[in-house]
Amino acid sequence: MITPNAMPRKANALHQQLLAGLIATKPEVWNRKTLVDPEDPKSDVAKTRVTRQLLSNPLAQNVSELNVDRAAQRWLR
Repeated sequence: MITPNAMPRKANALHQQLLAGLIATKPEVWNRKTLVDPEDPKSDVAKTRVTRQLLSNPLAQNVSELNVDRAAQRWLR
């Protein structure tokens, strides 16, 4: 006979949405401008395109990766 403790636990949908919002990222792109010859102020300007991954939700930046991992382990057993 199977006891309720042996049955797999279903993950809470709200917890899954919270974790998805905490780890969602989006690309951020900007142009870095530098002088070709730093000693000559009239030299050409070199533009370099810089891309990095940024968290989508601004409040997610206040949560450390360790706490996100702990929540994921606790909620998604």
